[in-house]
Amino acid sequence: MYQKYGFAKYKISHGSAFDLVEFESLKPSGDPKIDHVKALLYNSDRPKGAIVFIHGTGQKNFAPLTYYPKKFSSSGYTTIMPVLPYHFERTPLGQKSGIAFIKGTDVQLAARFDQAVTDVMTCVDYLESIGFKTIYTMGFSFGGMISTITMALDKRIKKGVFVVSGGNYEYITWKSIATRVLRVSYEENKLCNSRECEKKHELFDETIINFKSLEMLENMPPCFTYDPSLFAKFIPPRKTLFFTAMFDLFIPKRSSDDLWERMGKPKRYTIPTGHLSSHAFFKHFIFNKTLEFFEREE
Repeated sequence: MYQKYGFAKYKISHGSAFDLVEFESLKPSGDPKIDHVKALLYNSDRPKGAIVFIHGTGQKNFAPLTYYPKKFSSSGYTTIMPVLPYHFERTPLGQKSGIAFIKGTDVQLAARFDQAVTDVMTCVDYLESIGFKTIYTMGFSFGGMISTITMALDKRIKKGVFVVSGGNYEYITWKSIATRVLRVSYEENKLCNSRECEKKHELFDETIINFKSLEMLENMPPCFTYDPSLFAKFIPPRKTLFFTAMFDLFIPKRSSDDLWERMGKPKRYTIPTGHLSSHAFFKHFIFNKTLEFFEREE
């Protein structure tokens, strides 16, 4: 799991606003619609570095979040923004964008996270292939979870910014309004319940302490293998920046705090908004603080 073999073949289409980078996923699901990856590449003149920006889950957040890649490119950073599997044009027929990451068994979710992380690492491959050595990542909401796992595994990523994101799926599954469909699915199929989940997570802290190699994922409960909090210890706090929304109903406070604490309590800004309104009202603040962080020498 999360081990990437081989390299993708990229197709580049040049446009006036951005280039389109296309490739076939190195961790295919078997559905050609899901497995064909498209990523928007916002080039910068005389770039100082490159950024992989990861969007959140859902149906309408891709276009608004292009604000960040556009601003980064105009500030000296070439930025690539991939469409994650099971989202937007990569959504299976008959499904809603992103629903696959909040519905299904833990085994299915583990495979979907594996593909998403692999696709992001393949974008890092592309940036490296065109000459970039300074590469950062920024993830918004669900994108922050994917960015966390990717940065923990891929040491080519020098810094990471995580916006209204979190970890520890016990809190996310049973406390977030966004995962109600997942709770219903678990309970209807008798796959899990809050009491069983709580009992399973009694071993979570010990599992994190003992986690040292990807091979160990095979012996963990599947829901542990895609939990950002499992991977957070591999990211030095000096290399991260965190944003938390004060009134977030999608990422519970305990979830946000859990990921932040396991990252070593890096610099964090608390925004007086809800989850979605954090971008609507504080996008300039988030961008400016992120740019300062990326440009600050360690």
